[in-house]
Amino acid sequence: MTLSSRCRSRLWLALAVASVVGCGSERPDEAPSGAVASRGDSQVSFALGISDSDPDTFTHPAWDGLNVKRARVVVPYDVALRPTTDARRQRFEAWLQAAAAKSVEPYVTLGPSDQHKAANGKYLAPTDGEYRAAFEAFHATYPAITLVGAWNEPNFPDSVLQSGVPLDQPTCASEDLENCGPLRAAFYYRLVVSICPTCTVAAGEFDATPGDSYWDRYRLFLRGHRPKLWSIHPHHDANRYQASGAHCVPGDSSCTTRTFLGWLQGLDASWDVGHIWLTEVGAFYRNANGQVFGDVSQRDTTKFILRLPSLSARITRIYYYNHSNQCSTADRCATQDRGIIAPEPWDGTPLSYDTAGRIRSAYAVLRDRDTHGP
Repeated sequence: MTLSSRCRSRLWLALAVASVVGCGSERPDEAPSGAVASRGDSQVSFALGISDSDPDTFTHPAWDGLNVKRARVVVPYDVALRPTTDARRQRFEAWLQAAAAKSVEPYVTLGPSDQHKAANGKYLAPTDGEYRAAFEAFHATYPAITLVGAWNEPNFPDSVLQSGVPLDQPTCASEDLENCGPLRAAFYYRLVVSICPTCTVAAGEFDATPGDSYWDRYRLFLRGHRPKLWSIHPHHDANRYQASGAHCVPGDSSCTTRTFLGWLQGLDASWDVGHIWLTEVGAFYRNANGQVFGDVSQRDTTKFILRLPSLSARITRIYYYNHSNQCSTADRCATQDRGIIAPEPWDGTPLSYDTAGRIRSAYAVLRDRDTHGP
């Protein structure tokens, strides 16, 4: 009996990804590898990845020069339940194949589905049964993916439960899955761990709010689980530095990274946290208001980002966001442009604020692992 073309494709993809995951990837209970740079009497040690869901990232001429072997992608939680003809699924599988071709270790974060929205336009967070079915299908379809984020930014205000209660609301009228966002988010983590006990699962994947009360509620609903890996997205720290030069100094209660470290250190001894990953953080070239910061500002802020691991030896990875923003036309490029490569509109029209395809100064900061920043 011969394999169908679809089965051969699935088998090839699984083997390709497995060859990457099985070679040189570190787990949270192992010592990190990656950049080590000194500045005076201080040392920063971390592994660098890129957070970018575009499969063209790995075929860009500038990719190889970065010498990066880790990448993060965000996909709809129900991607494996979709037909193979679905555009989002095809894009994800193209990303996996392109990453495997470059021996890049994939880190997959699940998030809201564009196919499930509430009447108010926000995303519908899946029920426990829906999420279980979706992740079981994901694990069966992509068994070689063992580095997983259970839900992207549960404390970000873009999703609601079936009851209409916001997923990001930290207070709960009652402690049940339909009326308590932190409980639902923690439940996603617990489900992934139970379905894939050999997976490395990041707890949190929290948005960039300093001292967020959501953290405590989420931790409470992890019940007996004690994650060895936590993830945050400290965009706030980078944005604040870029706008005003504010540093993450000791006692700074407005720094996401510092307040998160302080929160973890304040937990009891049973919470023996090993690793913290900054899985999404980047420097603006242009922000959401259309303000162009330019090369010097983006370069210096990227150096600042690469210094964040100096706050704690527990910060062992940074996934820089991002490589290049995709856009259909020059007028429809993402206004929040953090790319180290200037975006190239699909229709070829010129950008109004930069030269399409240009390698920006921040690229060299990542390439050289330049931690000589503030």
